[in-house]
Amino acid sequence: METAIKALFKTLFTKRYIGGKHTPEQNLIKSKIKWLNSKEQKQFWKEYKKVINEGIILRSKKRTGKDYDWHICLNSRKINEIKLILNCGDKNDENGIFLRNLRGYY
Repeated sequence: METAIKALFKTLFTKRYIGGKHTPEQNLIKSKIKWLNSKEQKQFWKEYKKVINEGIILRSKKRTGKDYDWHICLNSRKINEIKLILNCGDKNDENGIFLRNLRGYY
């Protein structure tokens, strides 16, 4: 899986945007893909749509001011899959240490 998608998962997981708690989609994604070139951004959007279709990220319209915007959060029923995606490295990997520190959250 692409590193930008993993960074998106990690941000949503550490800030606990899981289930009912959500964040504006455009703000978060813009911060993750601004350093990618156009081909990498296209690849990111394909992966992102795939993740939404699999139900790992939940997407819904929420009222913001006078308008409606898309908001995203992690699916609380797929937390174990997300942990596996983030923890795909070896035991000395940064993500492995990251998840061992977050063991008590979920």
